[in-house]
Amino acid sequence: MQTAASTYLSEAIAIWLRDLRGEFRTRFALNAIFMFAITTLITVSFAIGAYSIAEAERSFLYSVLLWIILLFSALSGIAHSFVKEAEAGTIDTLKLSARPNAIFLGKLFFNLTLLIFIELLIVPLFIILMKFPIQCPGYFSLMMLTGGLSLGSGTTLVAAMITRASVKGALFSVLSFPLLLPLVIISIKGCERASQGVDLAGWSEVKIALAYLILMTVASFFLFPIIWEE
Repeated sequence: MQTAASTYLSEAIAIWLRDLRGEFRTRFALNAIFMFAITTLITVSFAIGAYSIAEAERSFLYSVLLWIILLFSALSGIAHSFVKEAEAGTIDTLKLSARPNAIFLGKLFFNLTLLIFIELLIVPLFIILMKFPIQCPGYFSLMMLTGGLSLGSGTTLVAAMITRASVKGALFSVLSFPLLLPLVIISIKGCERASQGVDLAGWSEVKIALAYLILMTVASFFLFPIIWEE
């Protein structure tokens, strides 16, 4: 006999797989993310390469540039996760086929998959092209993981909020920025410390990013049904 939790999970996985199949057919979000990320990364690497940056400033500057690229690459593709339902006229069908929180969870899984793709693409290239020194790879990897998951959780709720808006792209960026700014600041600080390899006791940035992830996910589970049924 299926429990309520297993039913929610099966519905969420079905939506996640459906979105993945649709994305592999159209490649809308993947193409948008790929073109923005690669273009920005190459531009930044050539622009920064023309200047001599002091060793003391390199860790902070490179951490800022990395998270700016990740943030705007994510914003260029994640908004489409709910917008495509409105454009295709499938919102009502989706409402009938799954419960609100299962829909949110399925969309969250899809957006996290996109973010994993973004990080696997951008971060190694950034480290190689920019010669970004990482003194503590373990801390850096955990910072990228928790920061990326938190980024996906925050943007998924905003993507649902702007589904019926007339100016979706601009509204998505405007609403996402204040919500994600604290996370980006913490992630920059964590990557800077991982680059320098100093003052890593307590792993405070990773803990804050994890707390942000839990808070945003729990809040989204309460707020999404209200937003989705509007």
